[in-house]
Amino acid sequence: MGSLSQEPFRAEGARDEFQGPEHRRTATPGRLTTHQRAVVRMARARWAEELVADFYRRDGYQIIARNWHCREGELDIVAFSICDMVPTIAVVEVRARATDYFGSPLESVTHAKQKKLRIATRKFLTSESCVYGAVRFDVASVLGTKIEVVQNAF
Repeated sequence: MGSLSQEPFRAEGARDEFQGPEHRRTATPGRLTTHQRAVVRMARARWAEELVADFYRRDGYQIIARNWHCREGELDIVAFSICDMVPTIAVVEVRARATDYFGSPLESVTHAKQKKLRIATRKFLTSESCVYGAVRFDVASVLGTKIEVVQNAF
């Protein structure tokens, strides 16, 4: 019978440069730097916030504020609904991940983050001159392109 050659099969005259694993990689040159990863992560976060804001607009909410900052933290989306019996403010924390390799985005809202959101919401409400009814904390998860919203999350 004979033995098979251990060398890869290649066409006559083919060069070695296309025979290795580099041939199957994507077009990006090498690995991303720390700065490039941060830029990709921030772009995903902005895209996810826009997606969730559109979701709330379609649901009849009016977006009052986006990315509102104070010393204690940031409120991603603050939406107002007059469709309910009681005018309600929904403070939405948006979490976006490309995959669930490190767990669900919903799991990443810890008790410490909840406390910061409550303090920031209190400061937001005192800075606004309008009087609102109820306040609700929602968490919106964007995993890949799928949106999942948990109302009254905490």
